[in-house]
Amino acid sequence: MFRVAICDDEATALQLNTMLTEKLLTEEGISYELRSFDDIQDMADTLMRPGQPYDLLITDILASGINGIEAAEKLRSIGEKLDIIFISSTAEYALEGYRVQALRYLKKPVDVEQLREALLISYRKTAQKEGLSLTCEGKLYNIRYDEIVYAESQARDVELTLKDRRLVTHMKISDLEKLLPDQFFRCHRSYIVNLLEVETIERYQATMKNEDYIPISQQLYTEMKNRMFQSQTQR
Repeated sequence: MFRVAICDDEATALQLNTMLTEKLLTEEGISYELRSFDDIQDMADTLMRPGQPYDLLITDILASGINGIEAAEKLRSIGEKLDIIFISSTAEYALEGYRVQALRYLKKPVDVEQLREALLISYRKTAQKEGLSLTCEGKLYNIRYDEIVYAESQARDVELTLKDRRLVTHMKISDLEKLLPDQFFRCHRSYIVNLLEVETIERYQATMKNEDYIPISQQLYTEMKNRMFQSQTQR
């Protein structure tokens, strides 16, 4: 679930940015939760409370009381790592936006495609903390690592075998390998397995917990046994 906070003290701008964000996230097939704020101080206080796991903040800069930069400084001071997109009618604070590690600084009126790009960058960063964000058959999927049993190369595509379904994505298996954490092992030129989903291995084959059989390259057999042992003892 992608959690977004939007803040603007102008009611019309807040409504417009909220509607636009919802529209873009829906078009991209992203599951989200969104909360709107019309007061920057209230927004900052809320996001600084424990148990407020927002992934992205979209905020105006100019406001009465504290401004968006000052709110961002407060969030950064407690180690808050959420992405920030600033929206402003002026470029005056652009350099300060980068000082607080803003993801983007957008001018009003917001360019739809620039906002879409920023939303997708933030979402993919968030998704990759616990899984992958992949396009499969024209739809964007957020796939948790623990859902993946194994991946198989099929020409220019990769078929992912998940615990409850199969998905095909257009990419090289070598590129997928670079995106996966240490619990995955490329045991064959055409296969990557989730080591936590391996039931048994023998020369030169792995039996997965879903009862599928996966070949293991002879030269990788010993390394896979060692990696499997390490991954399971670290659980």
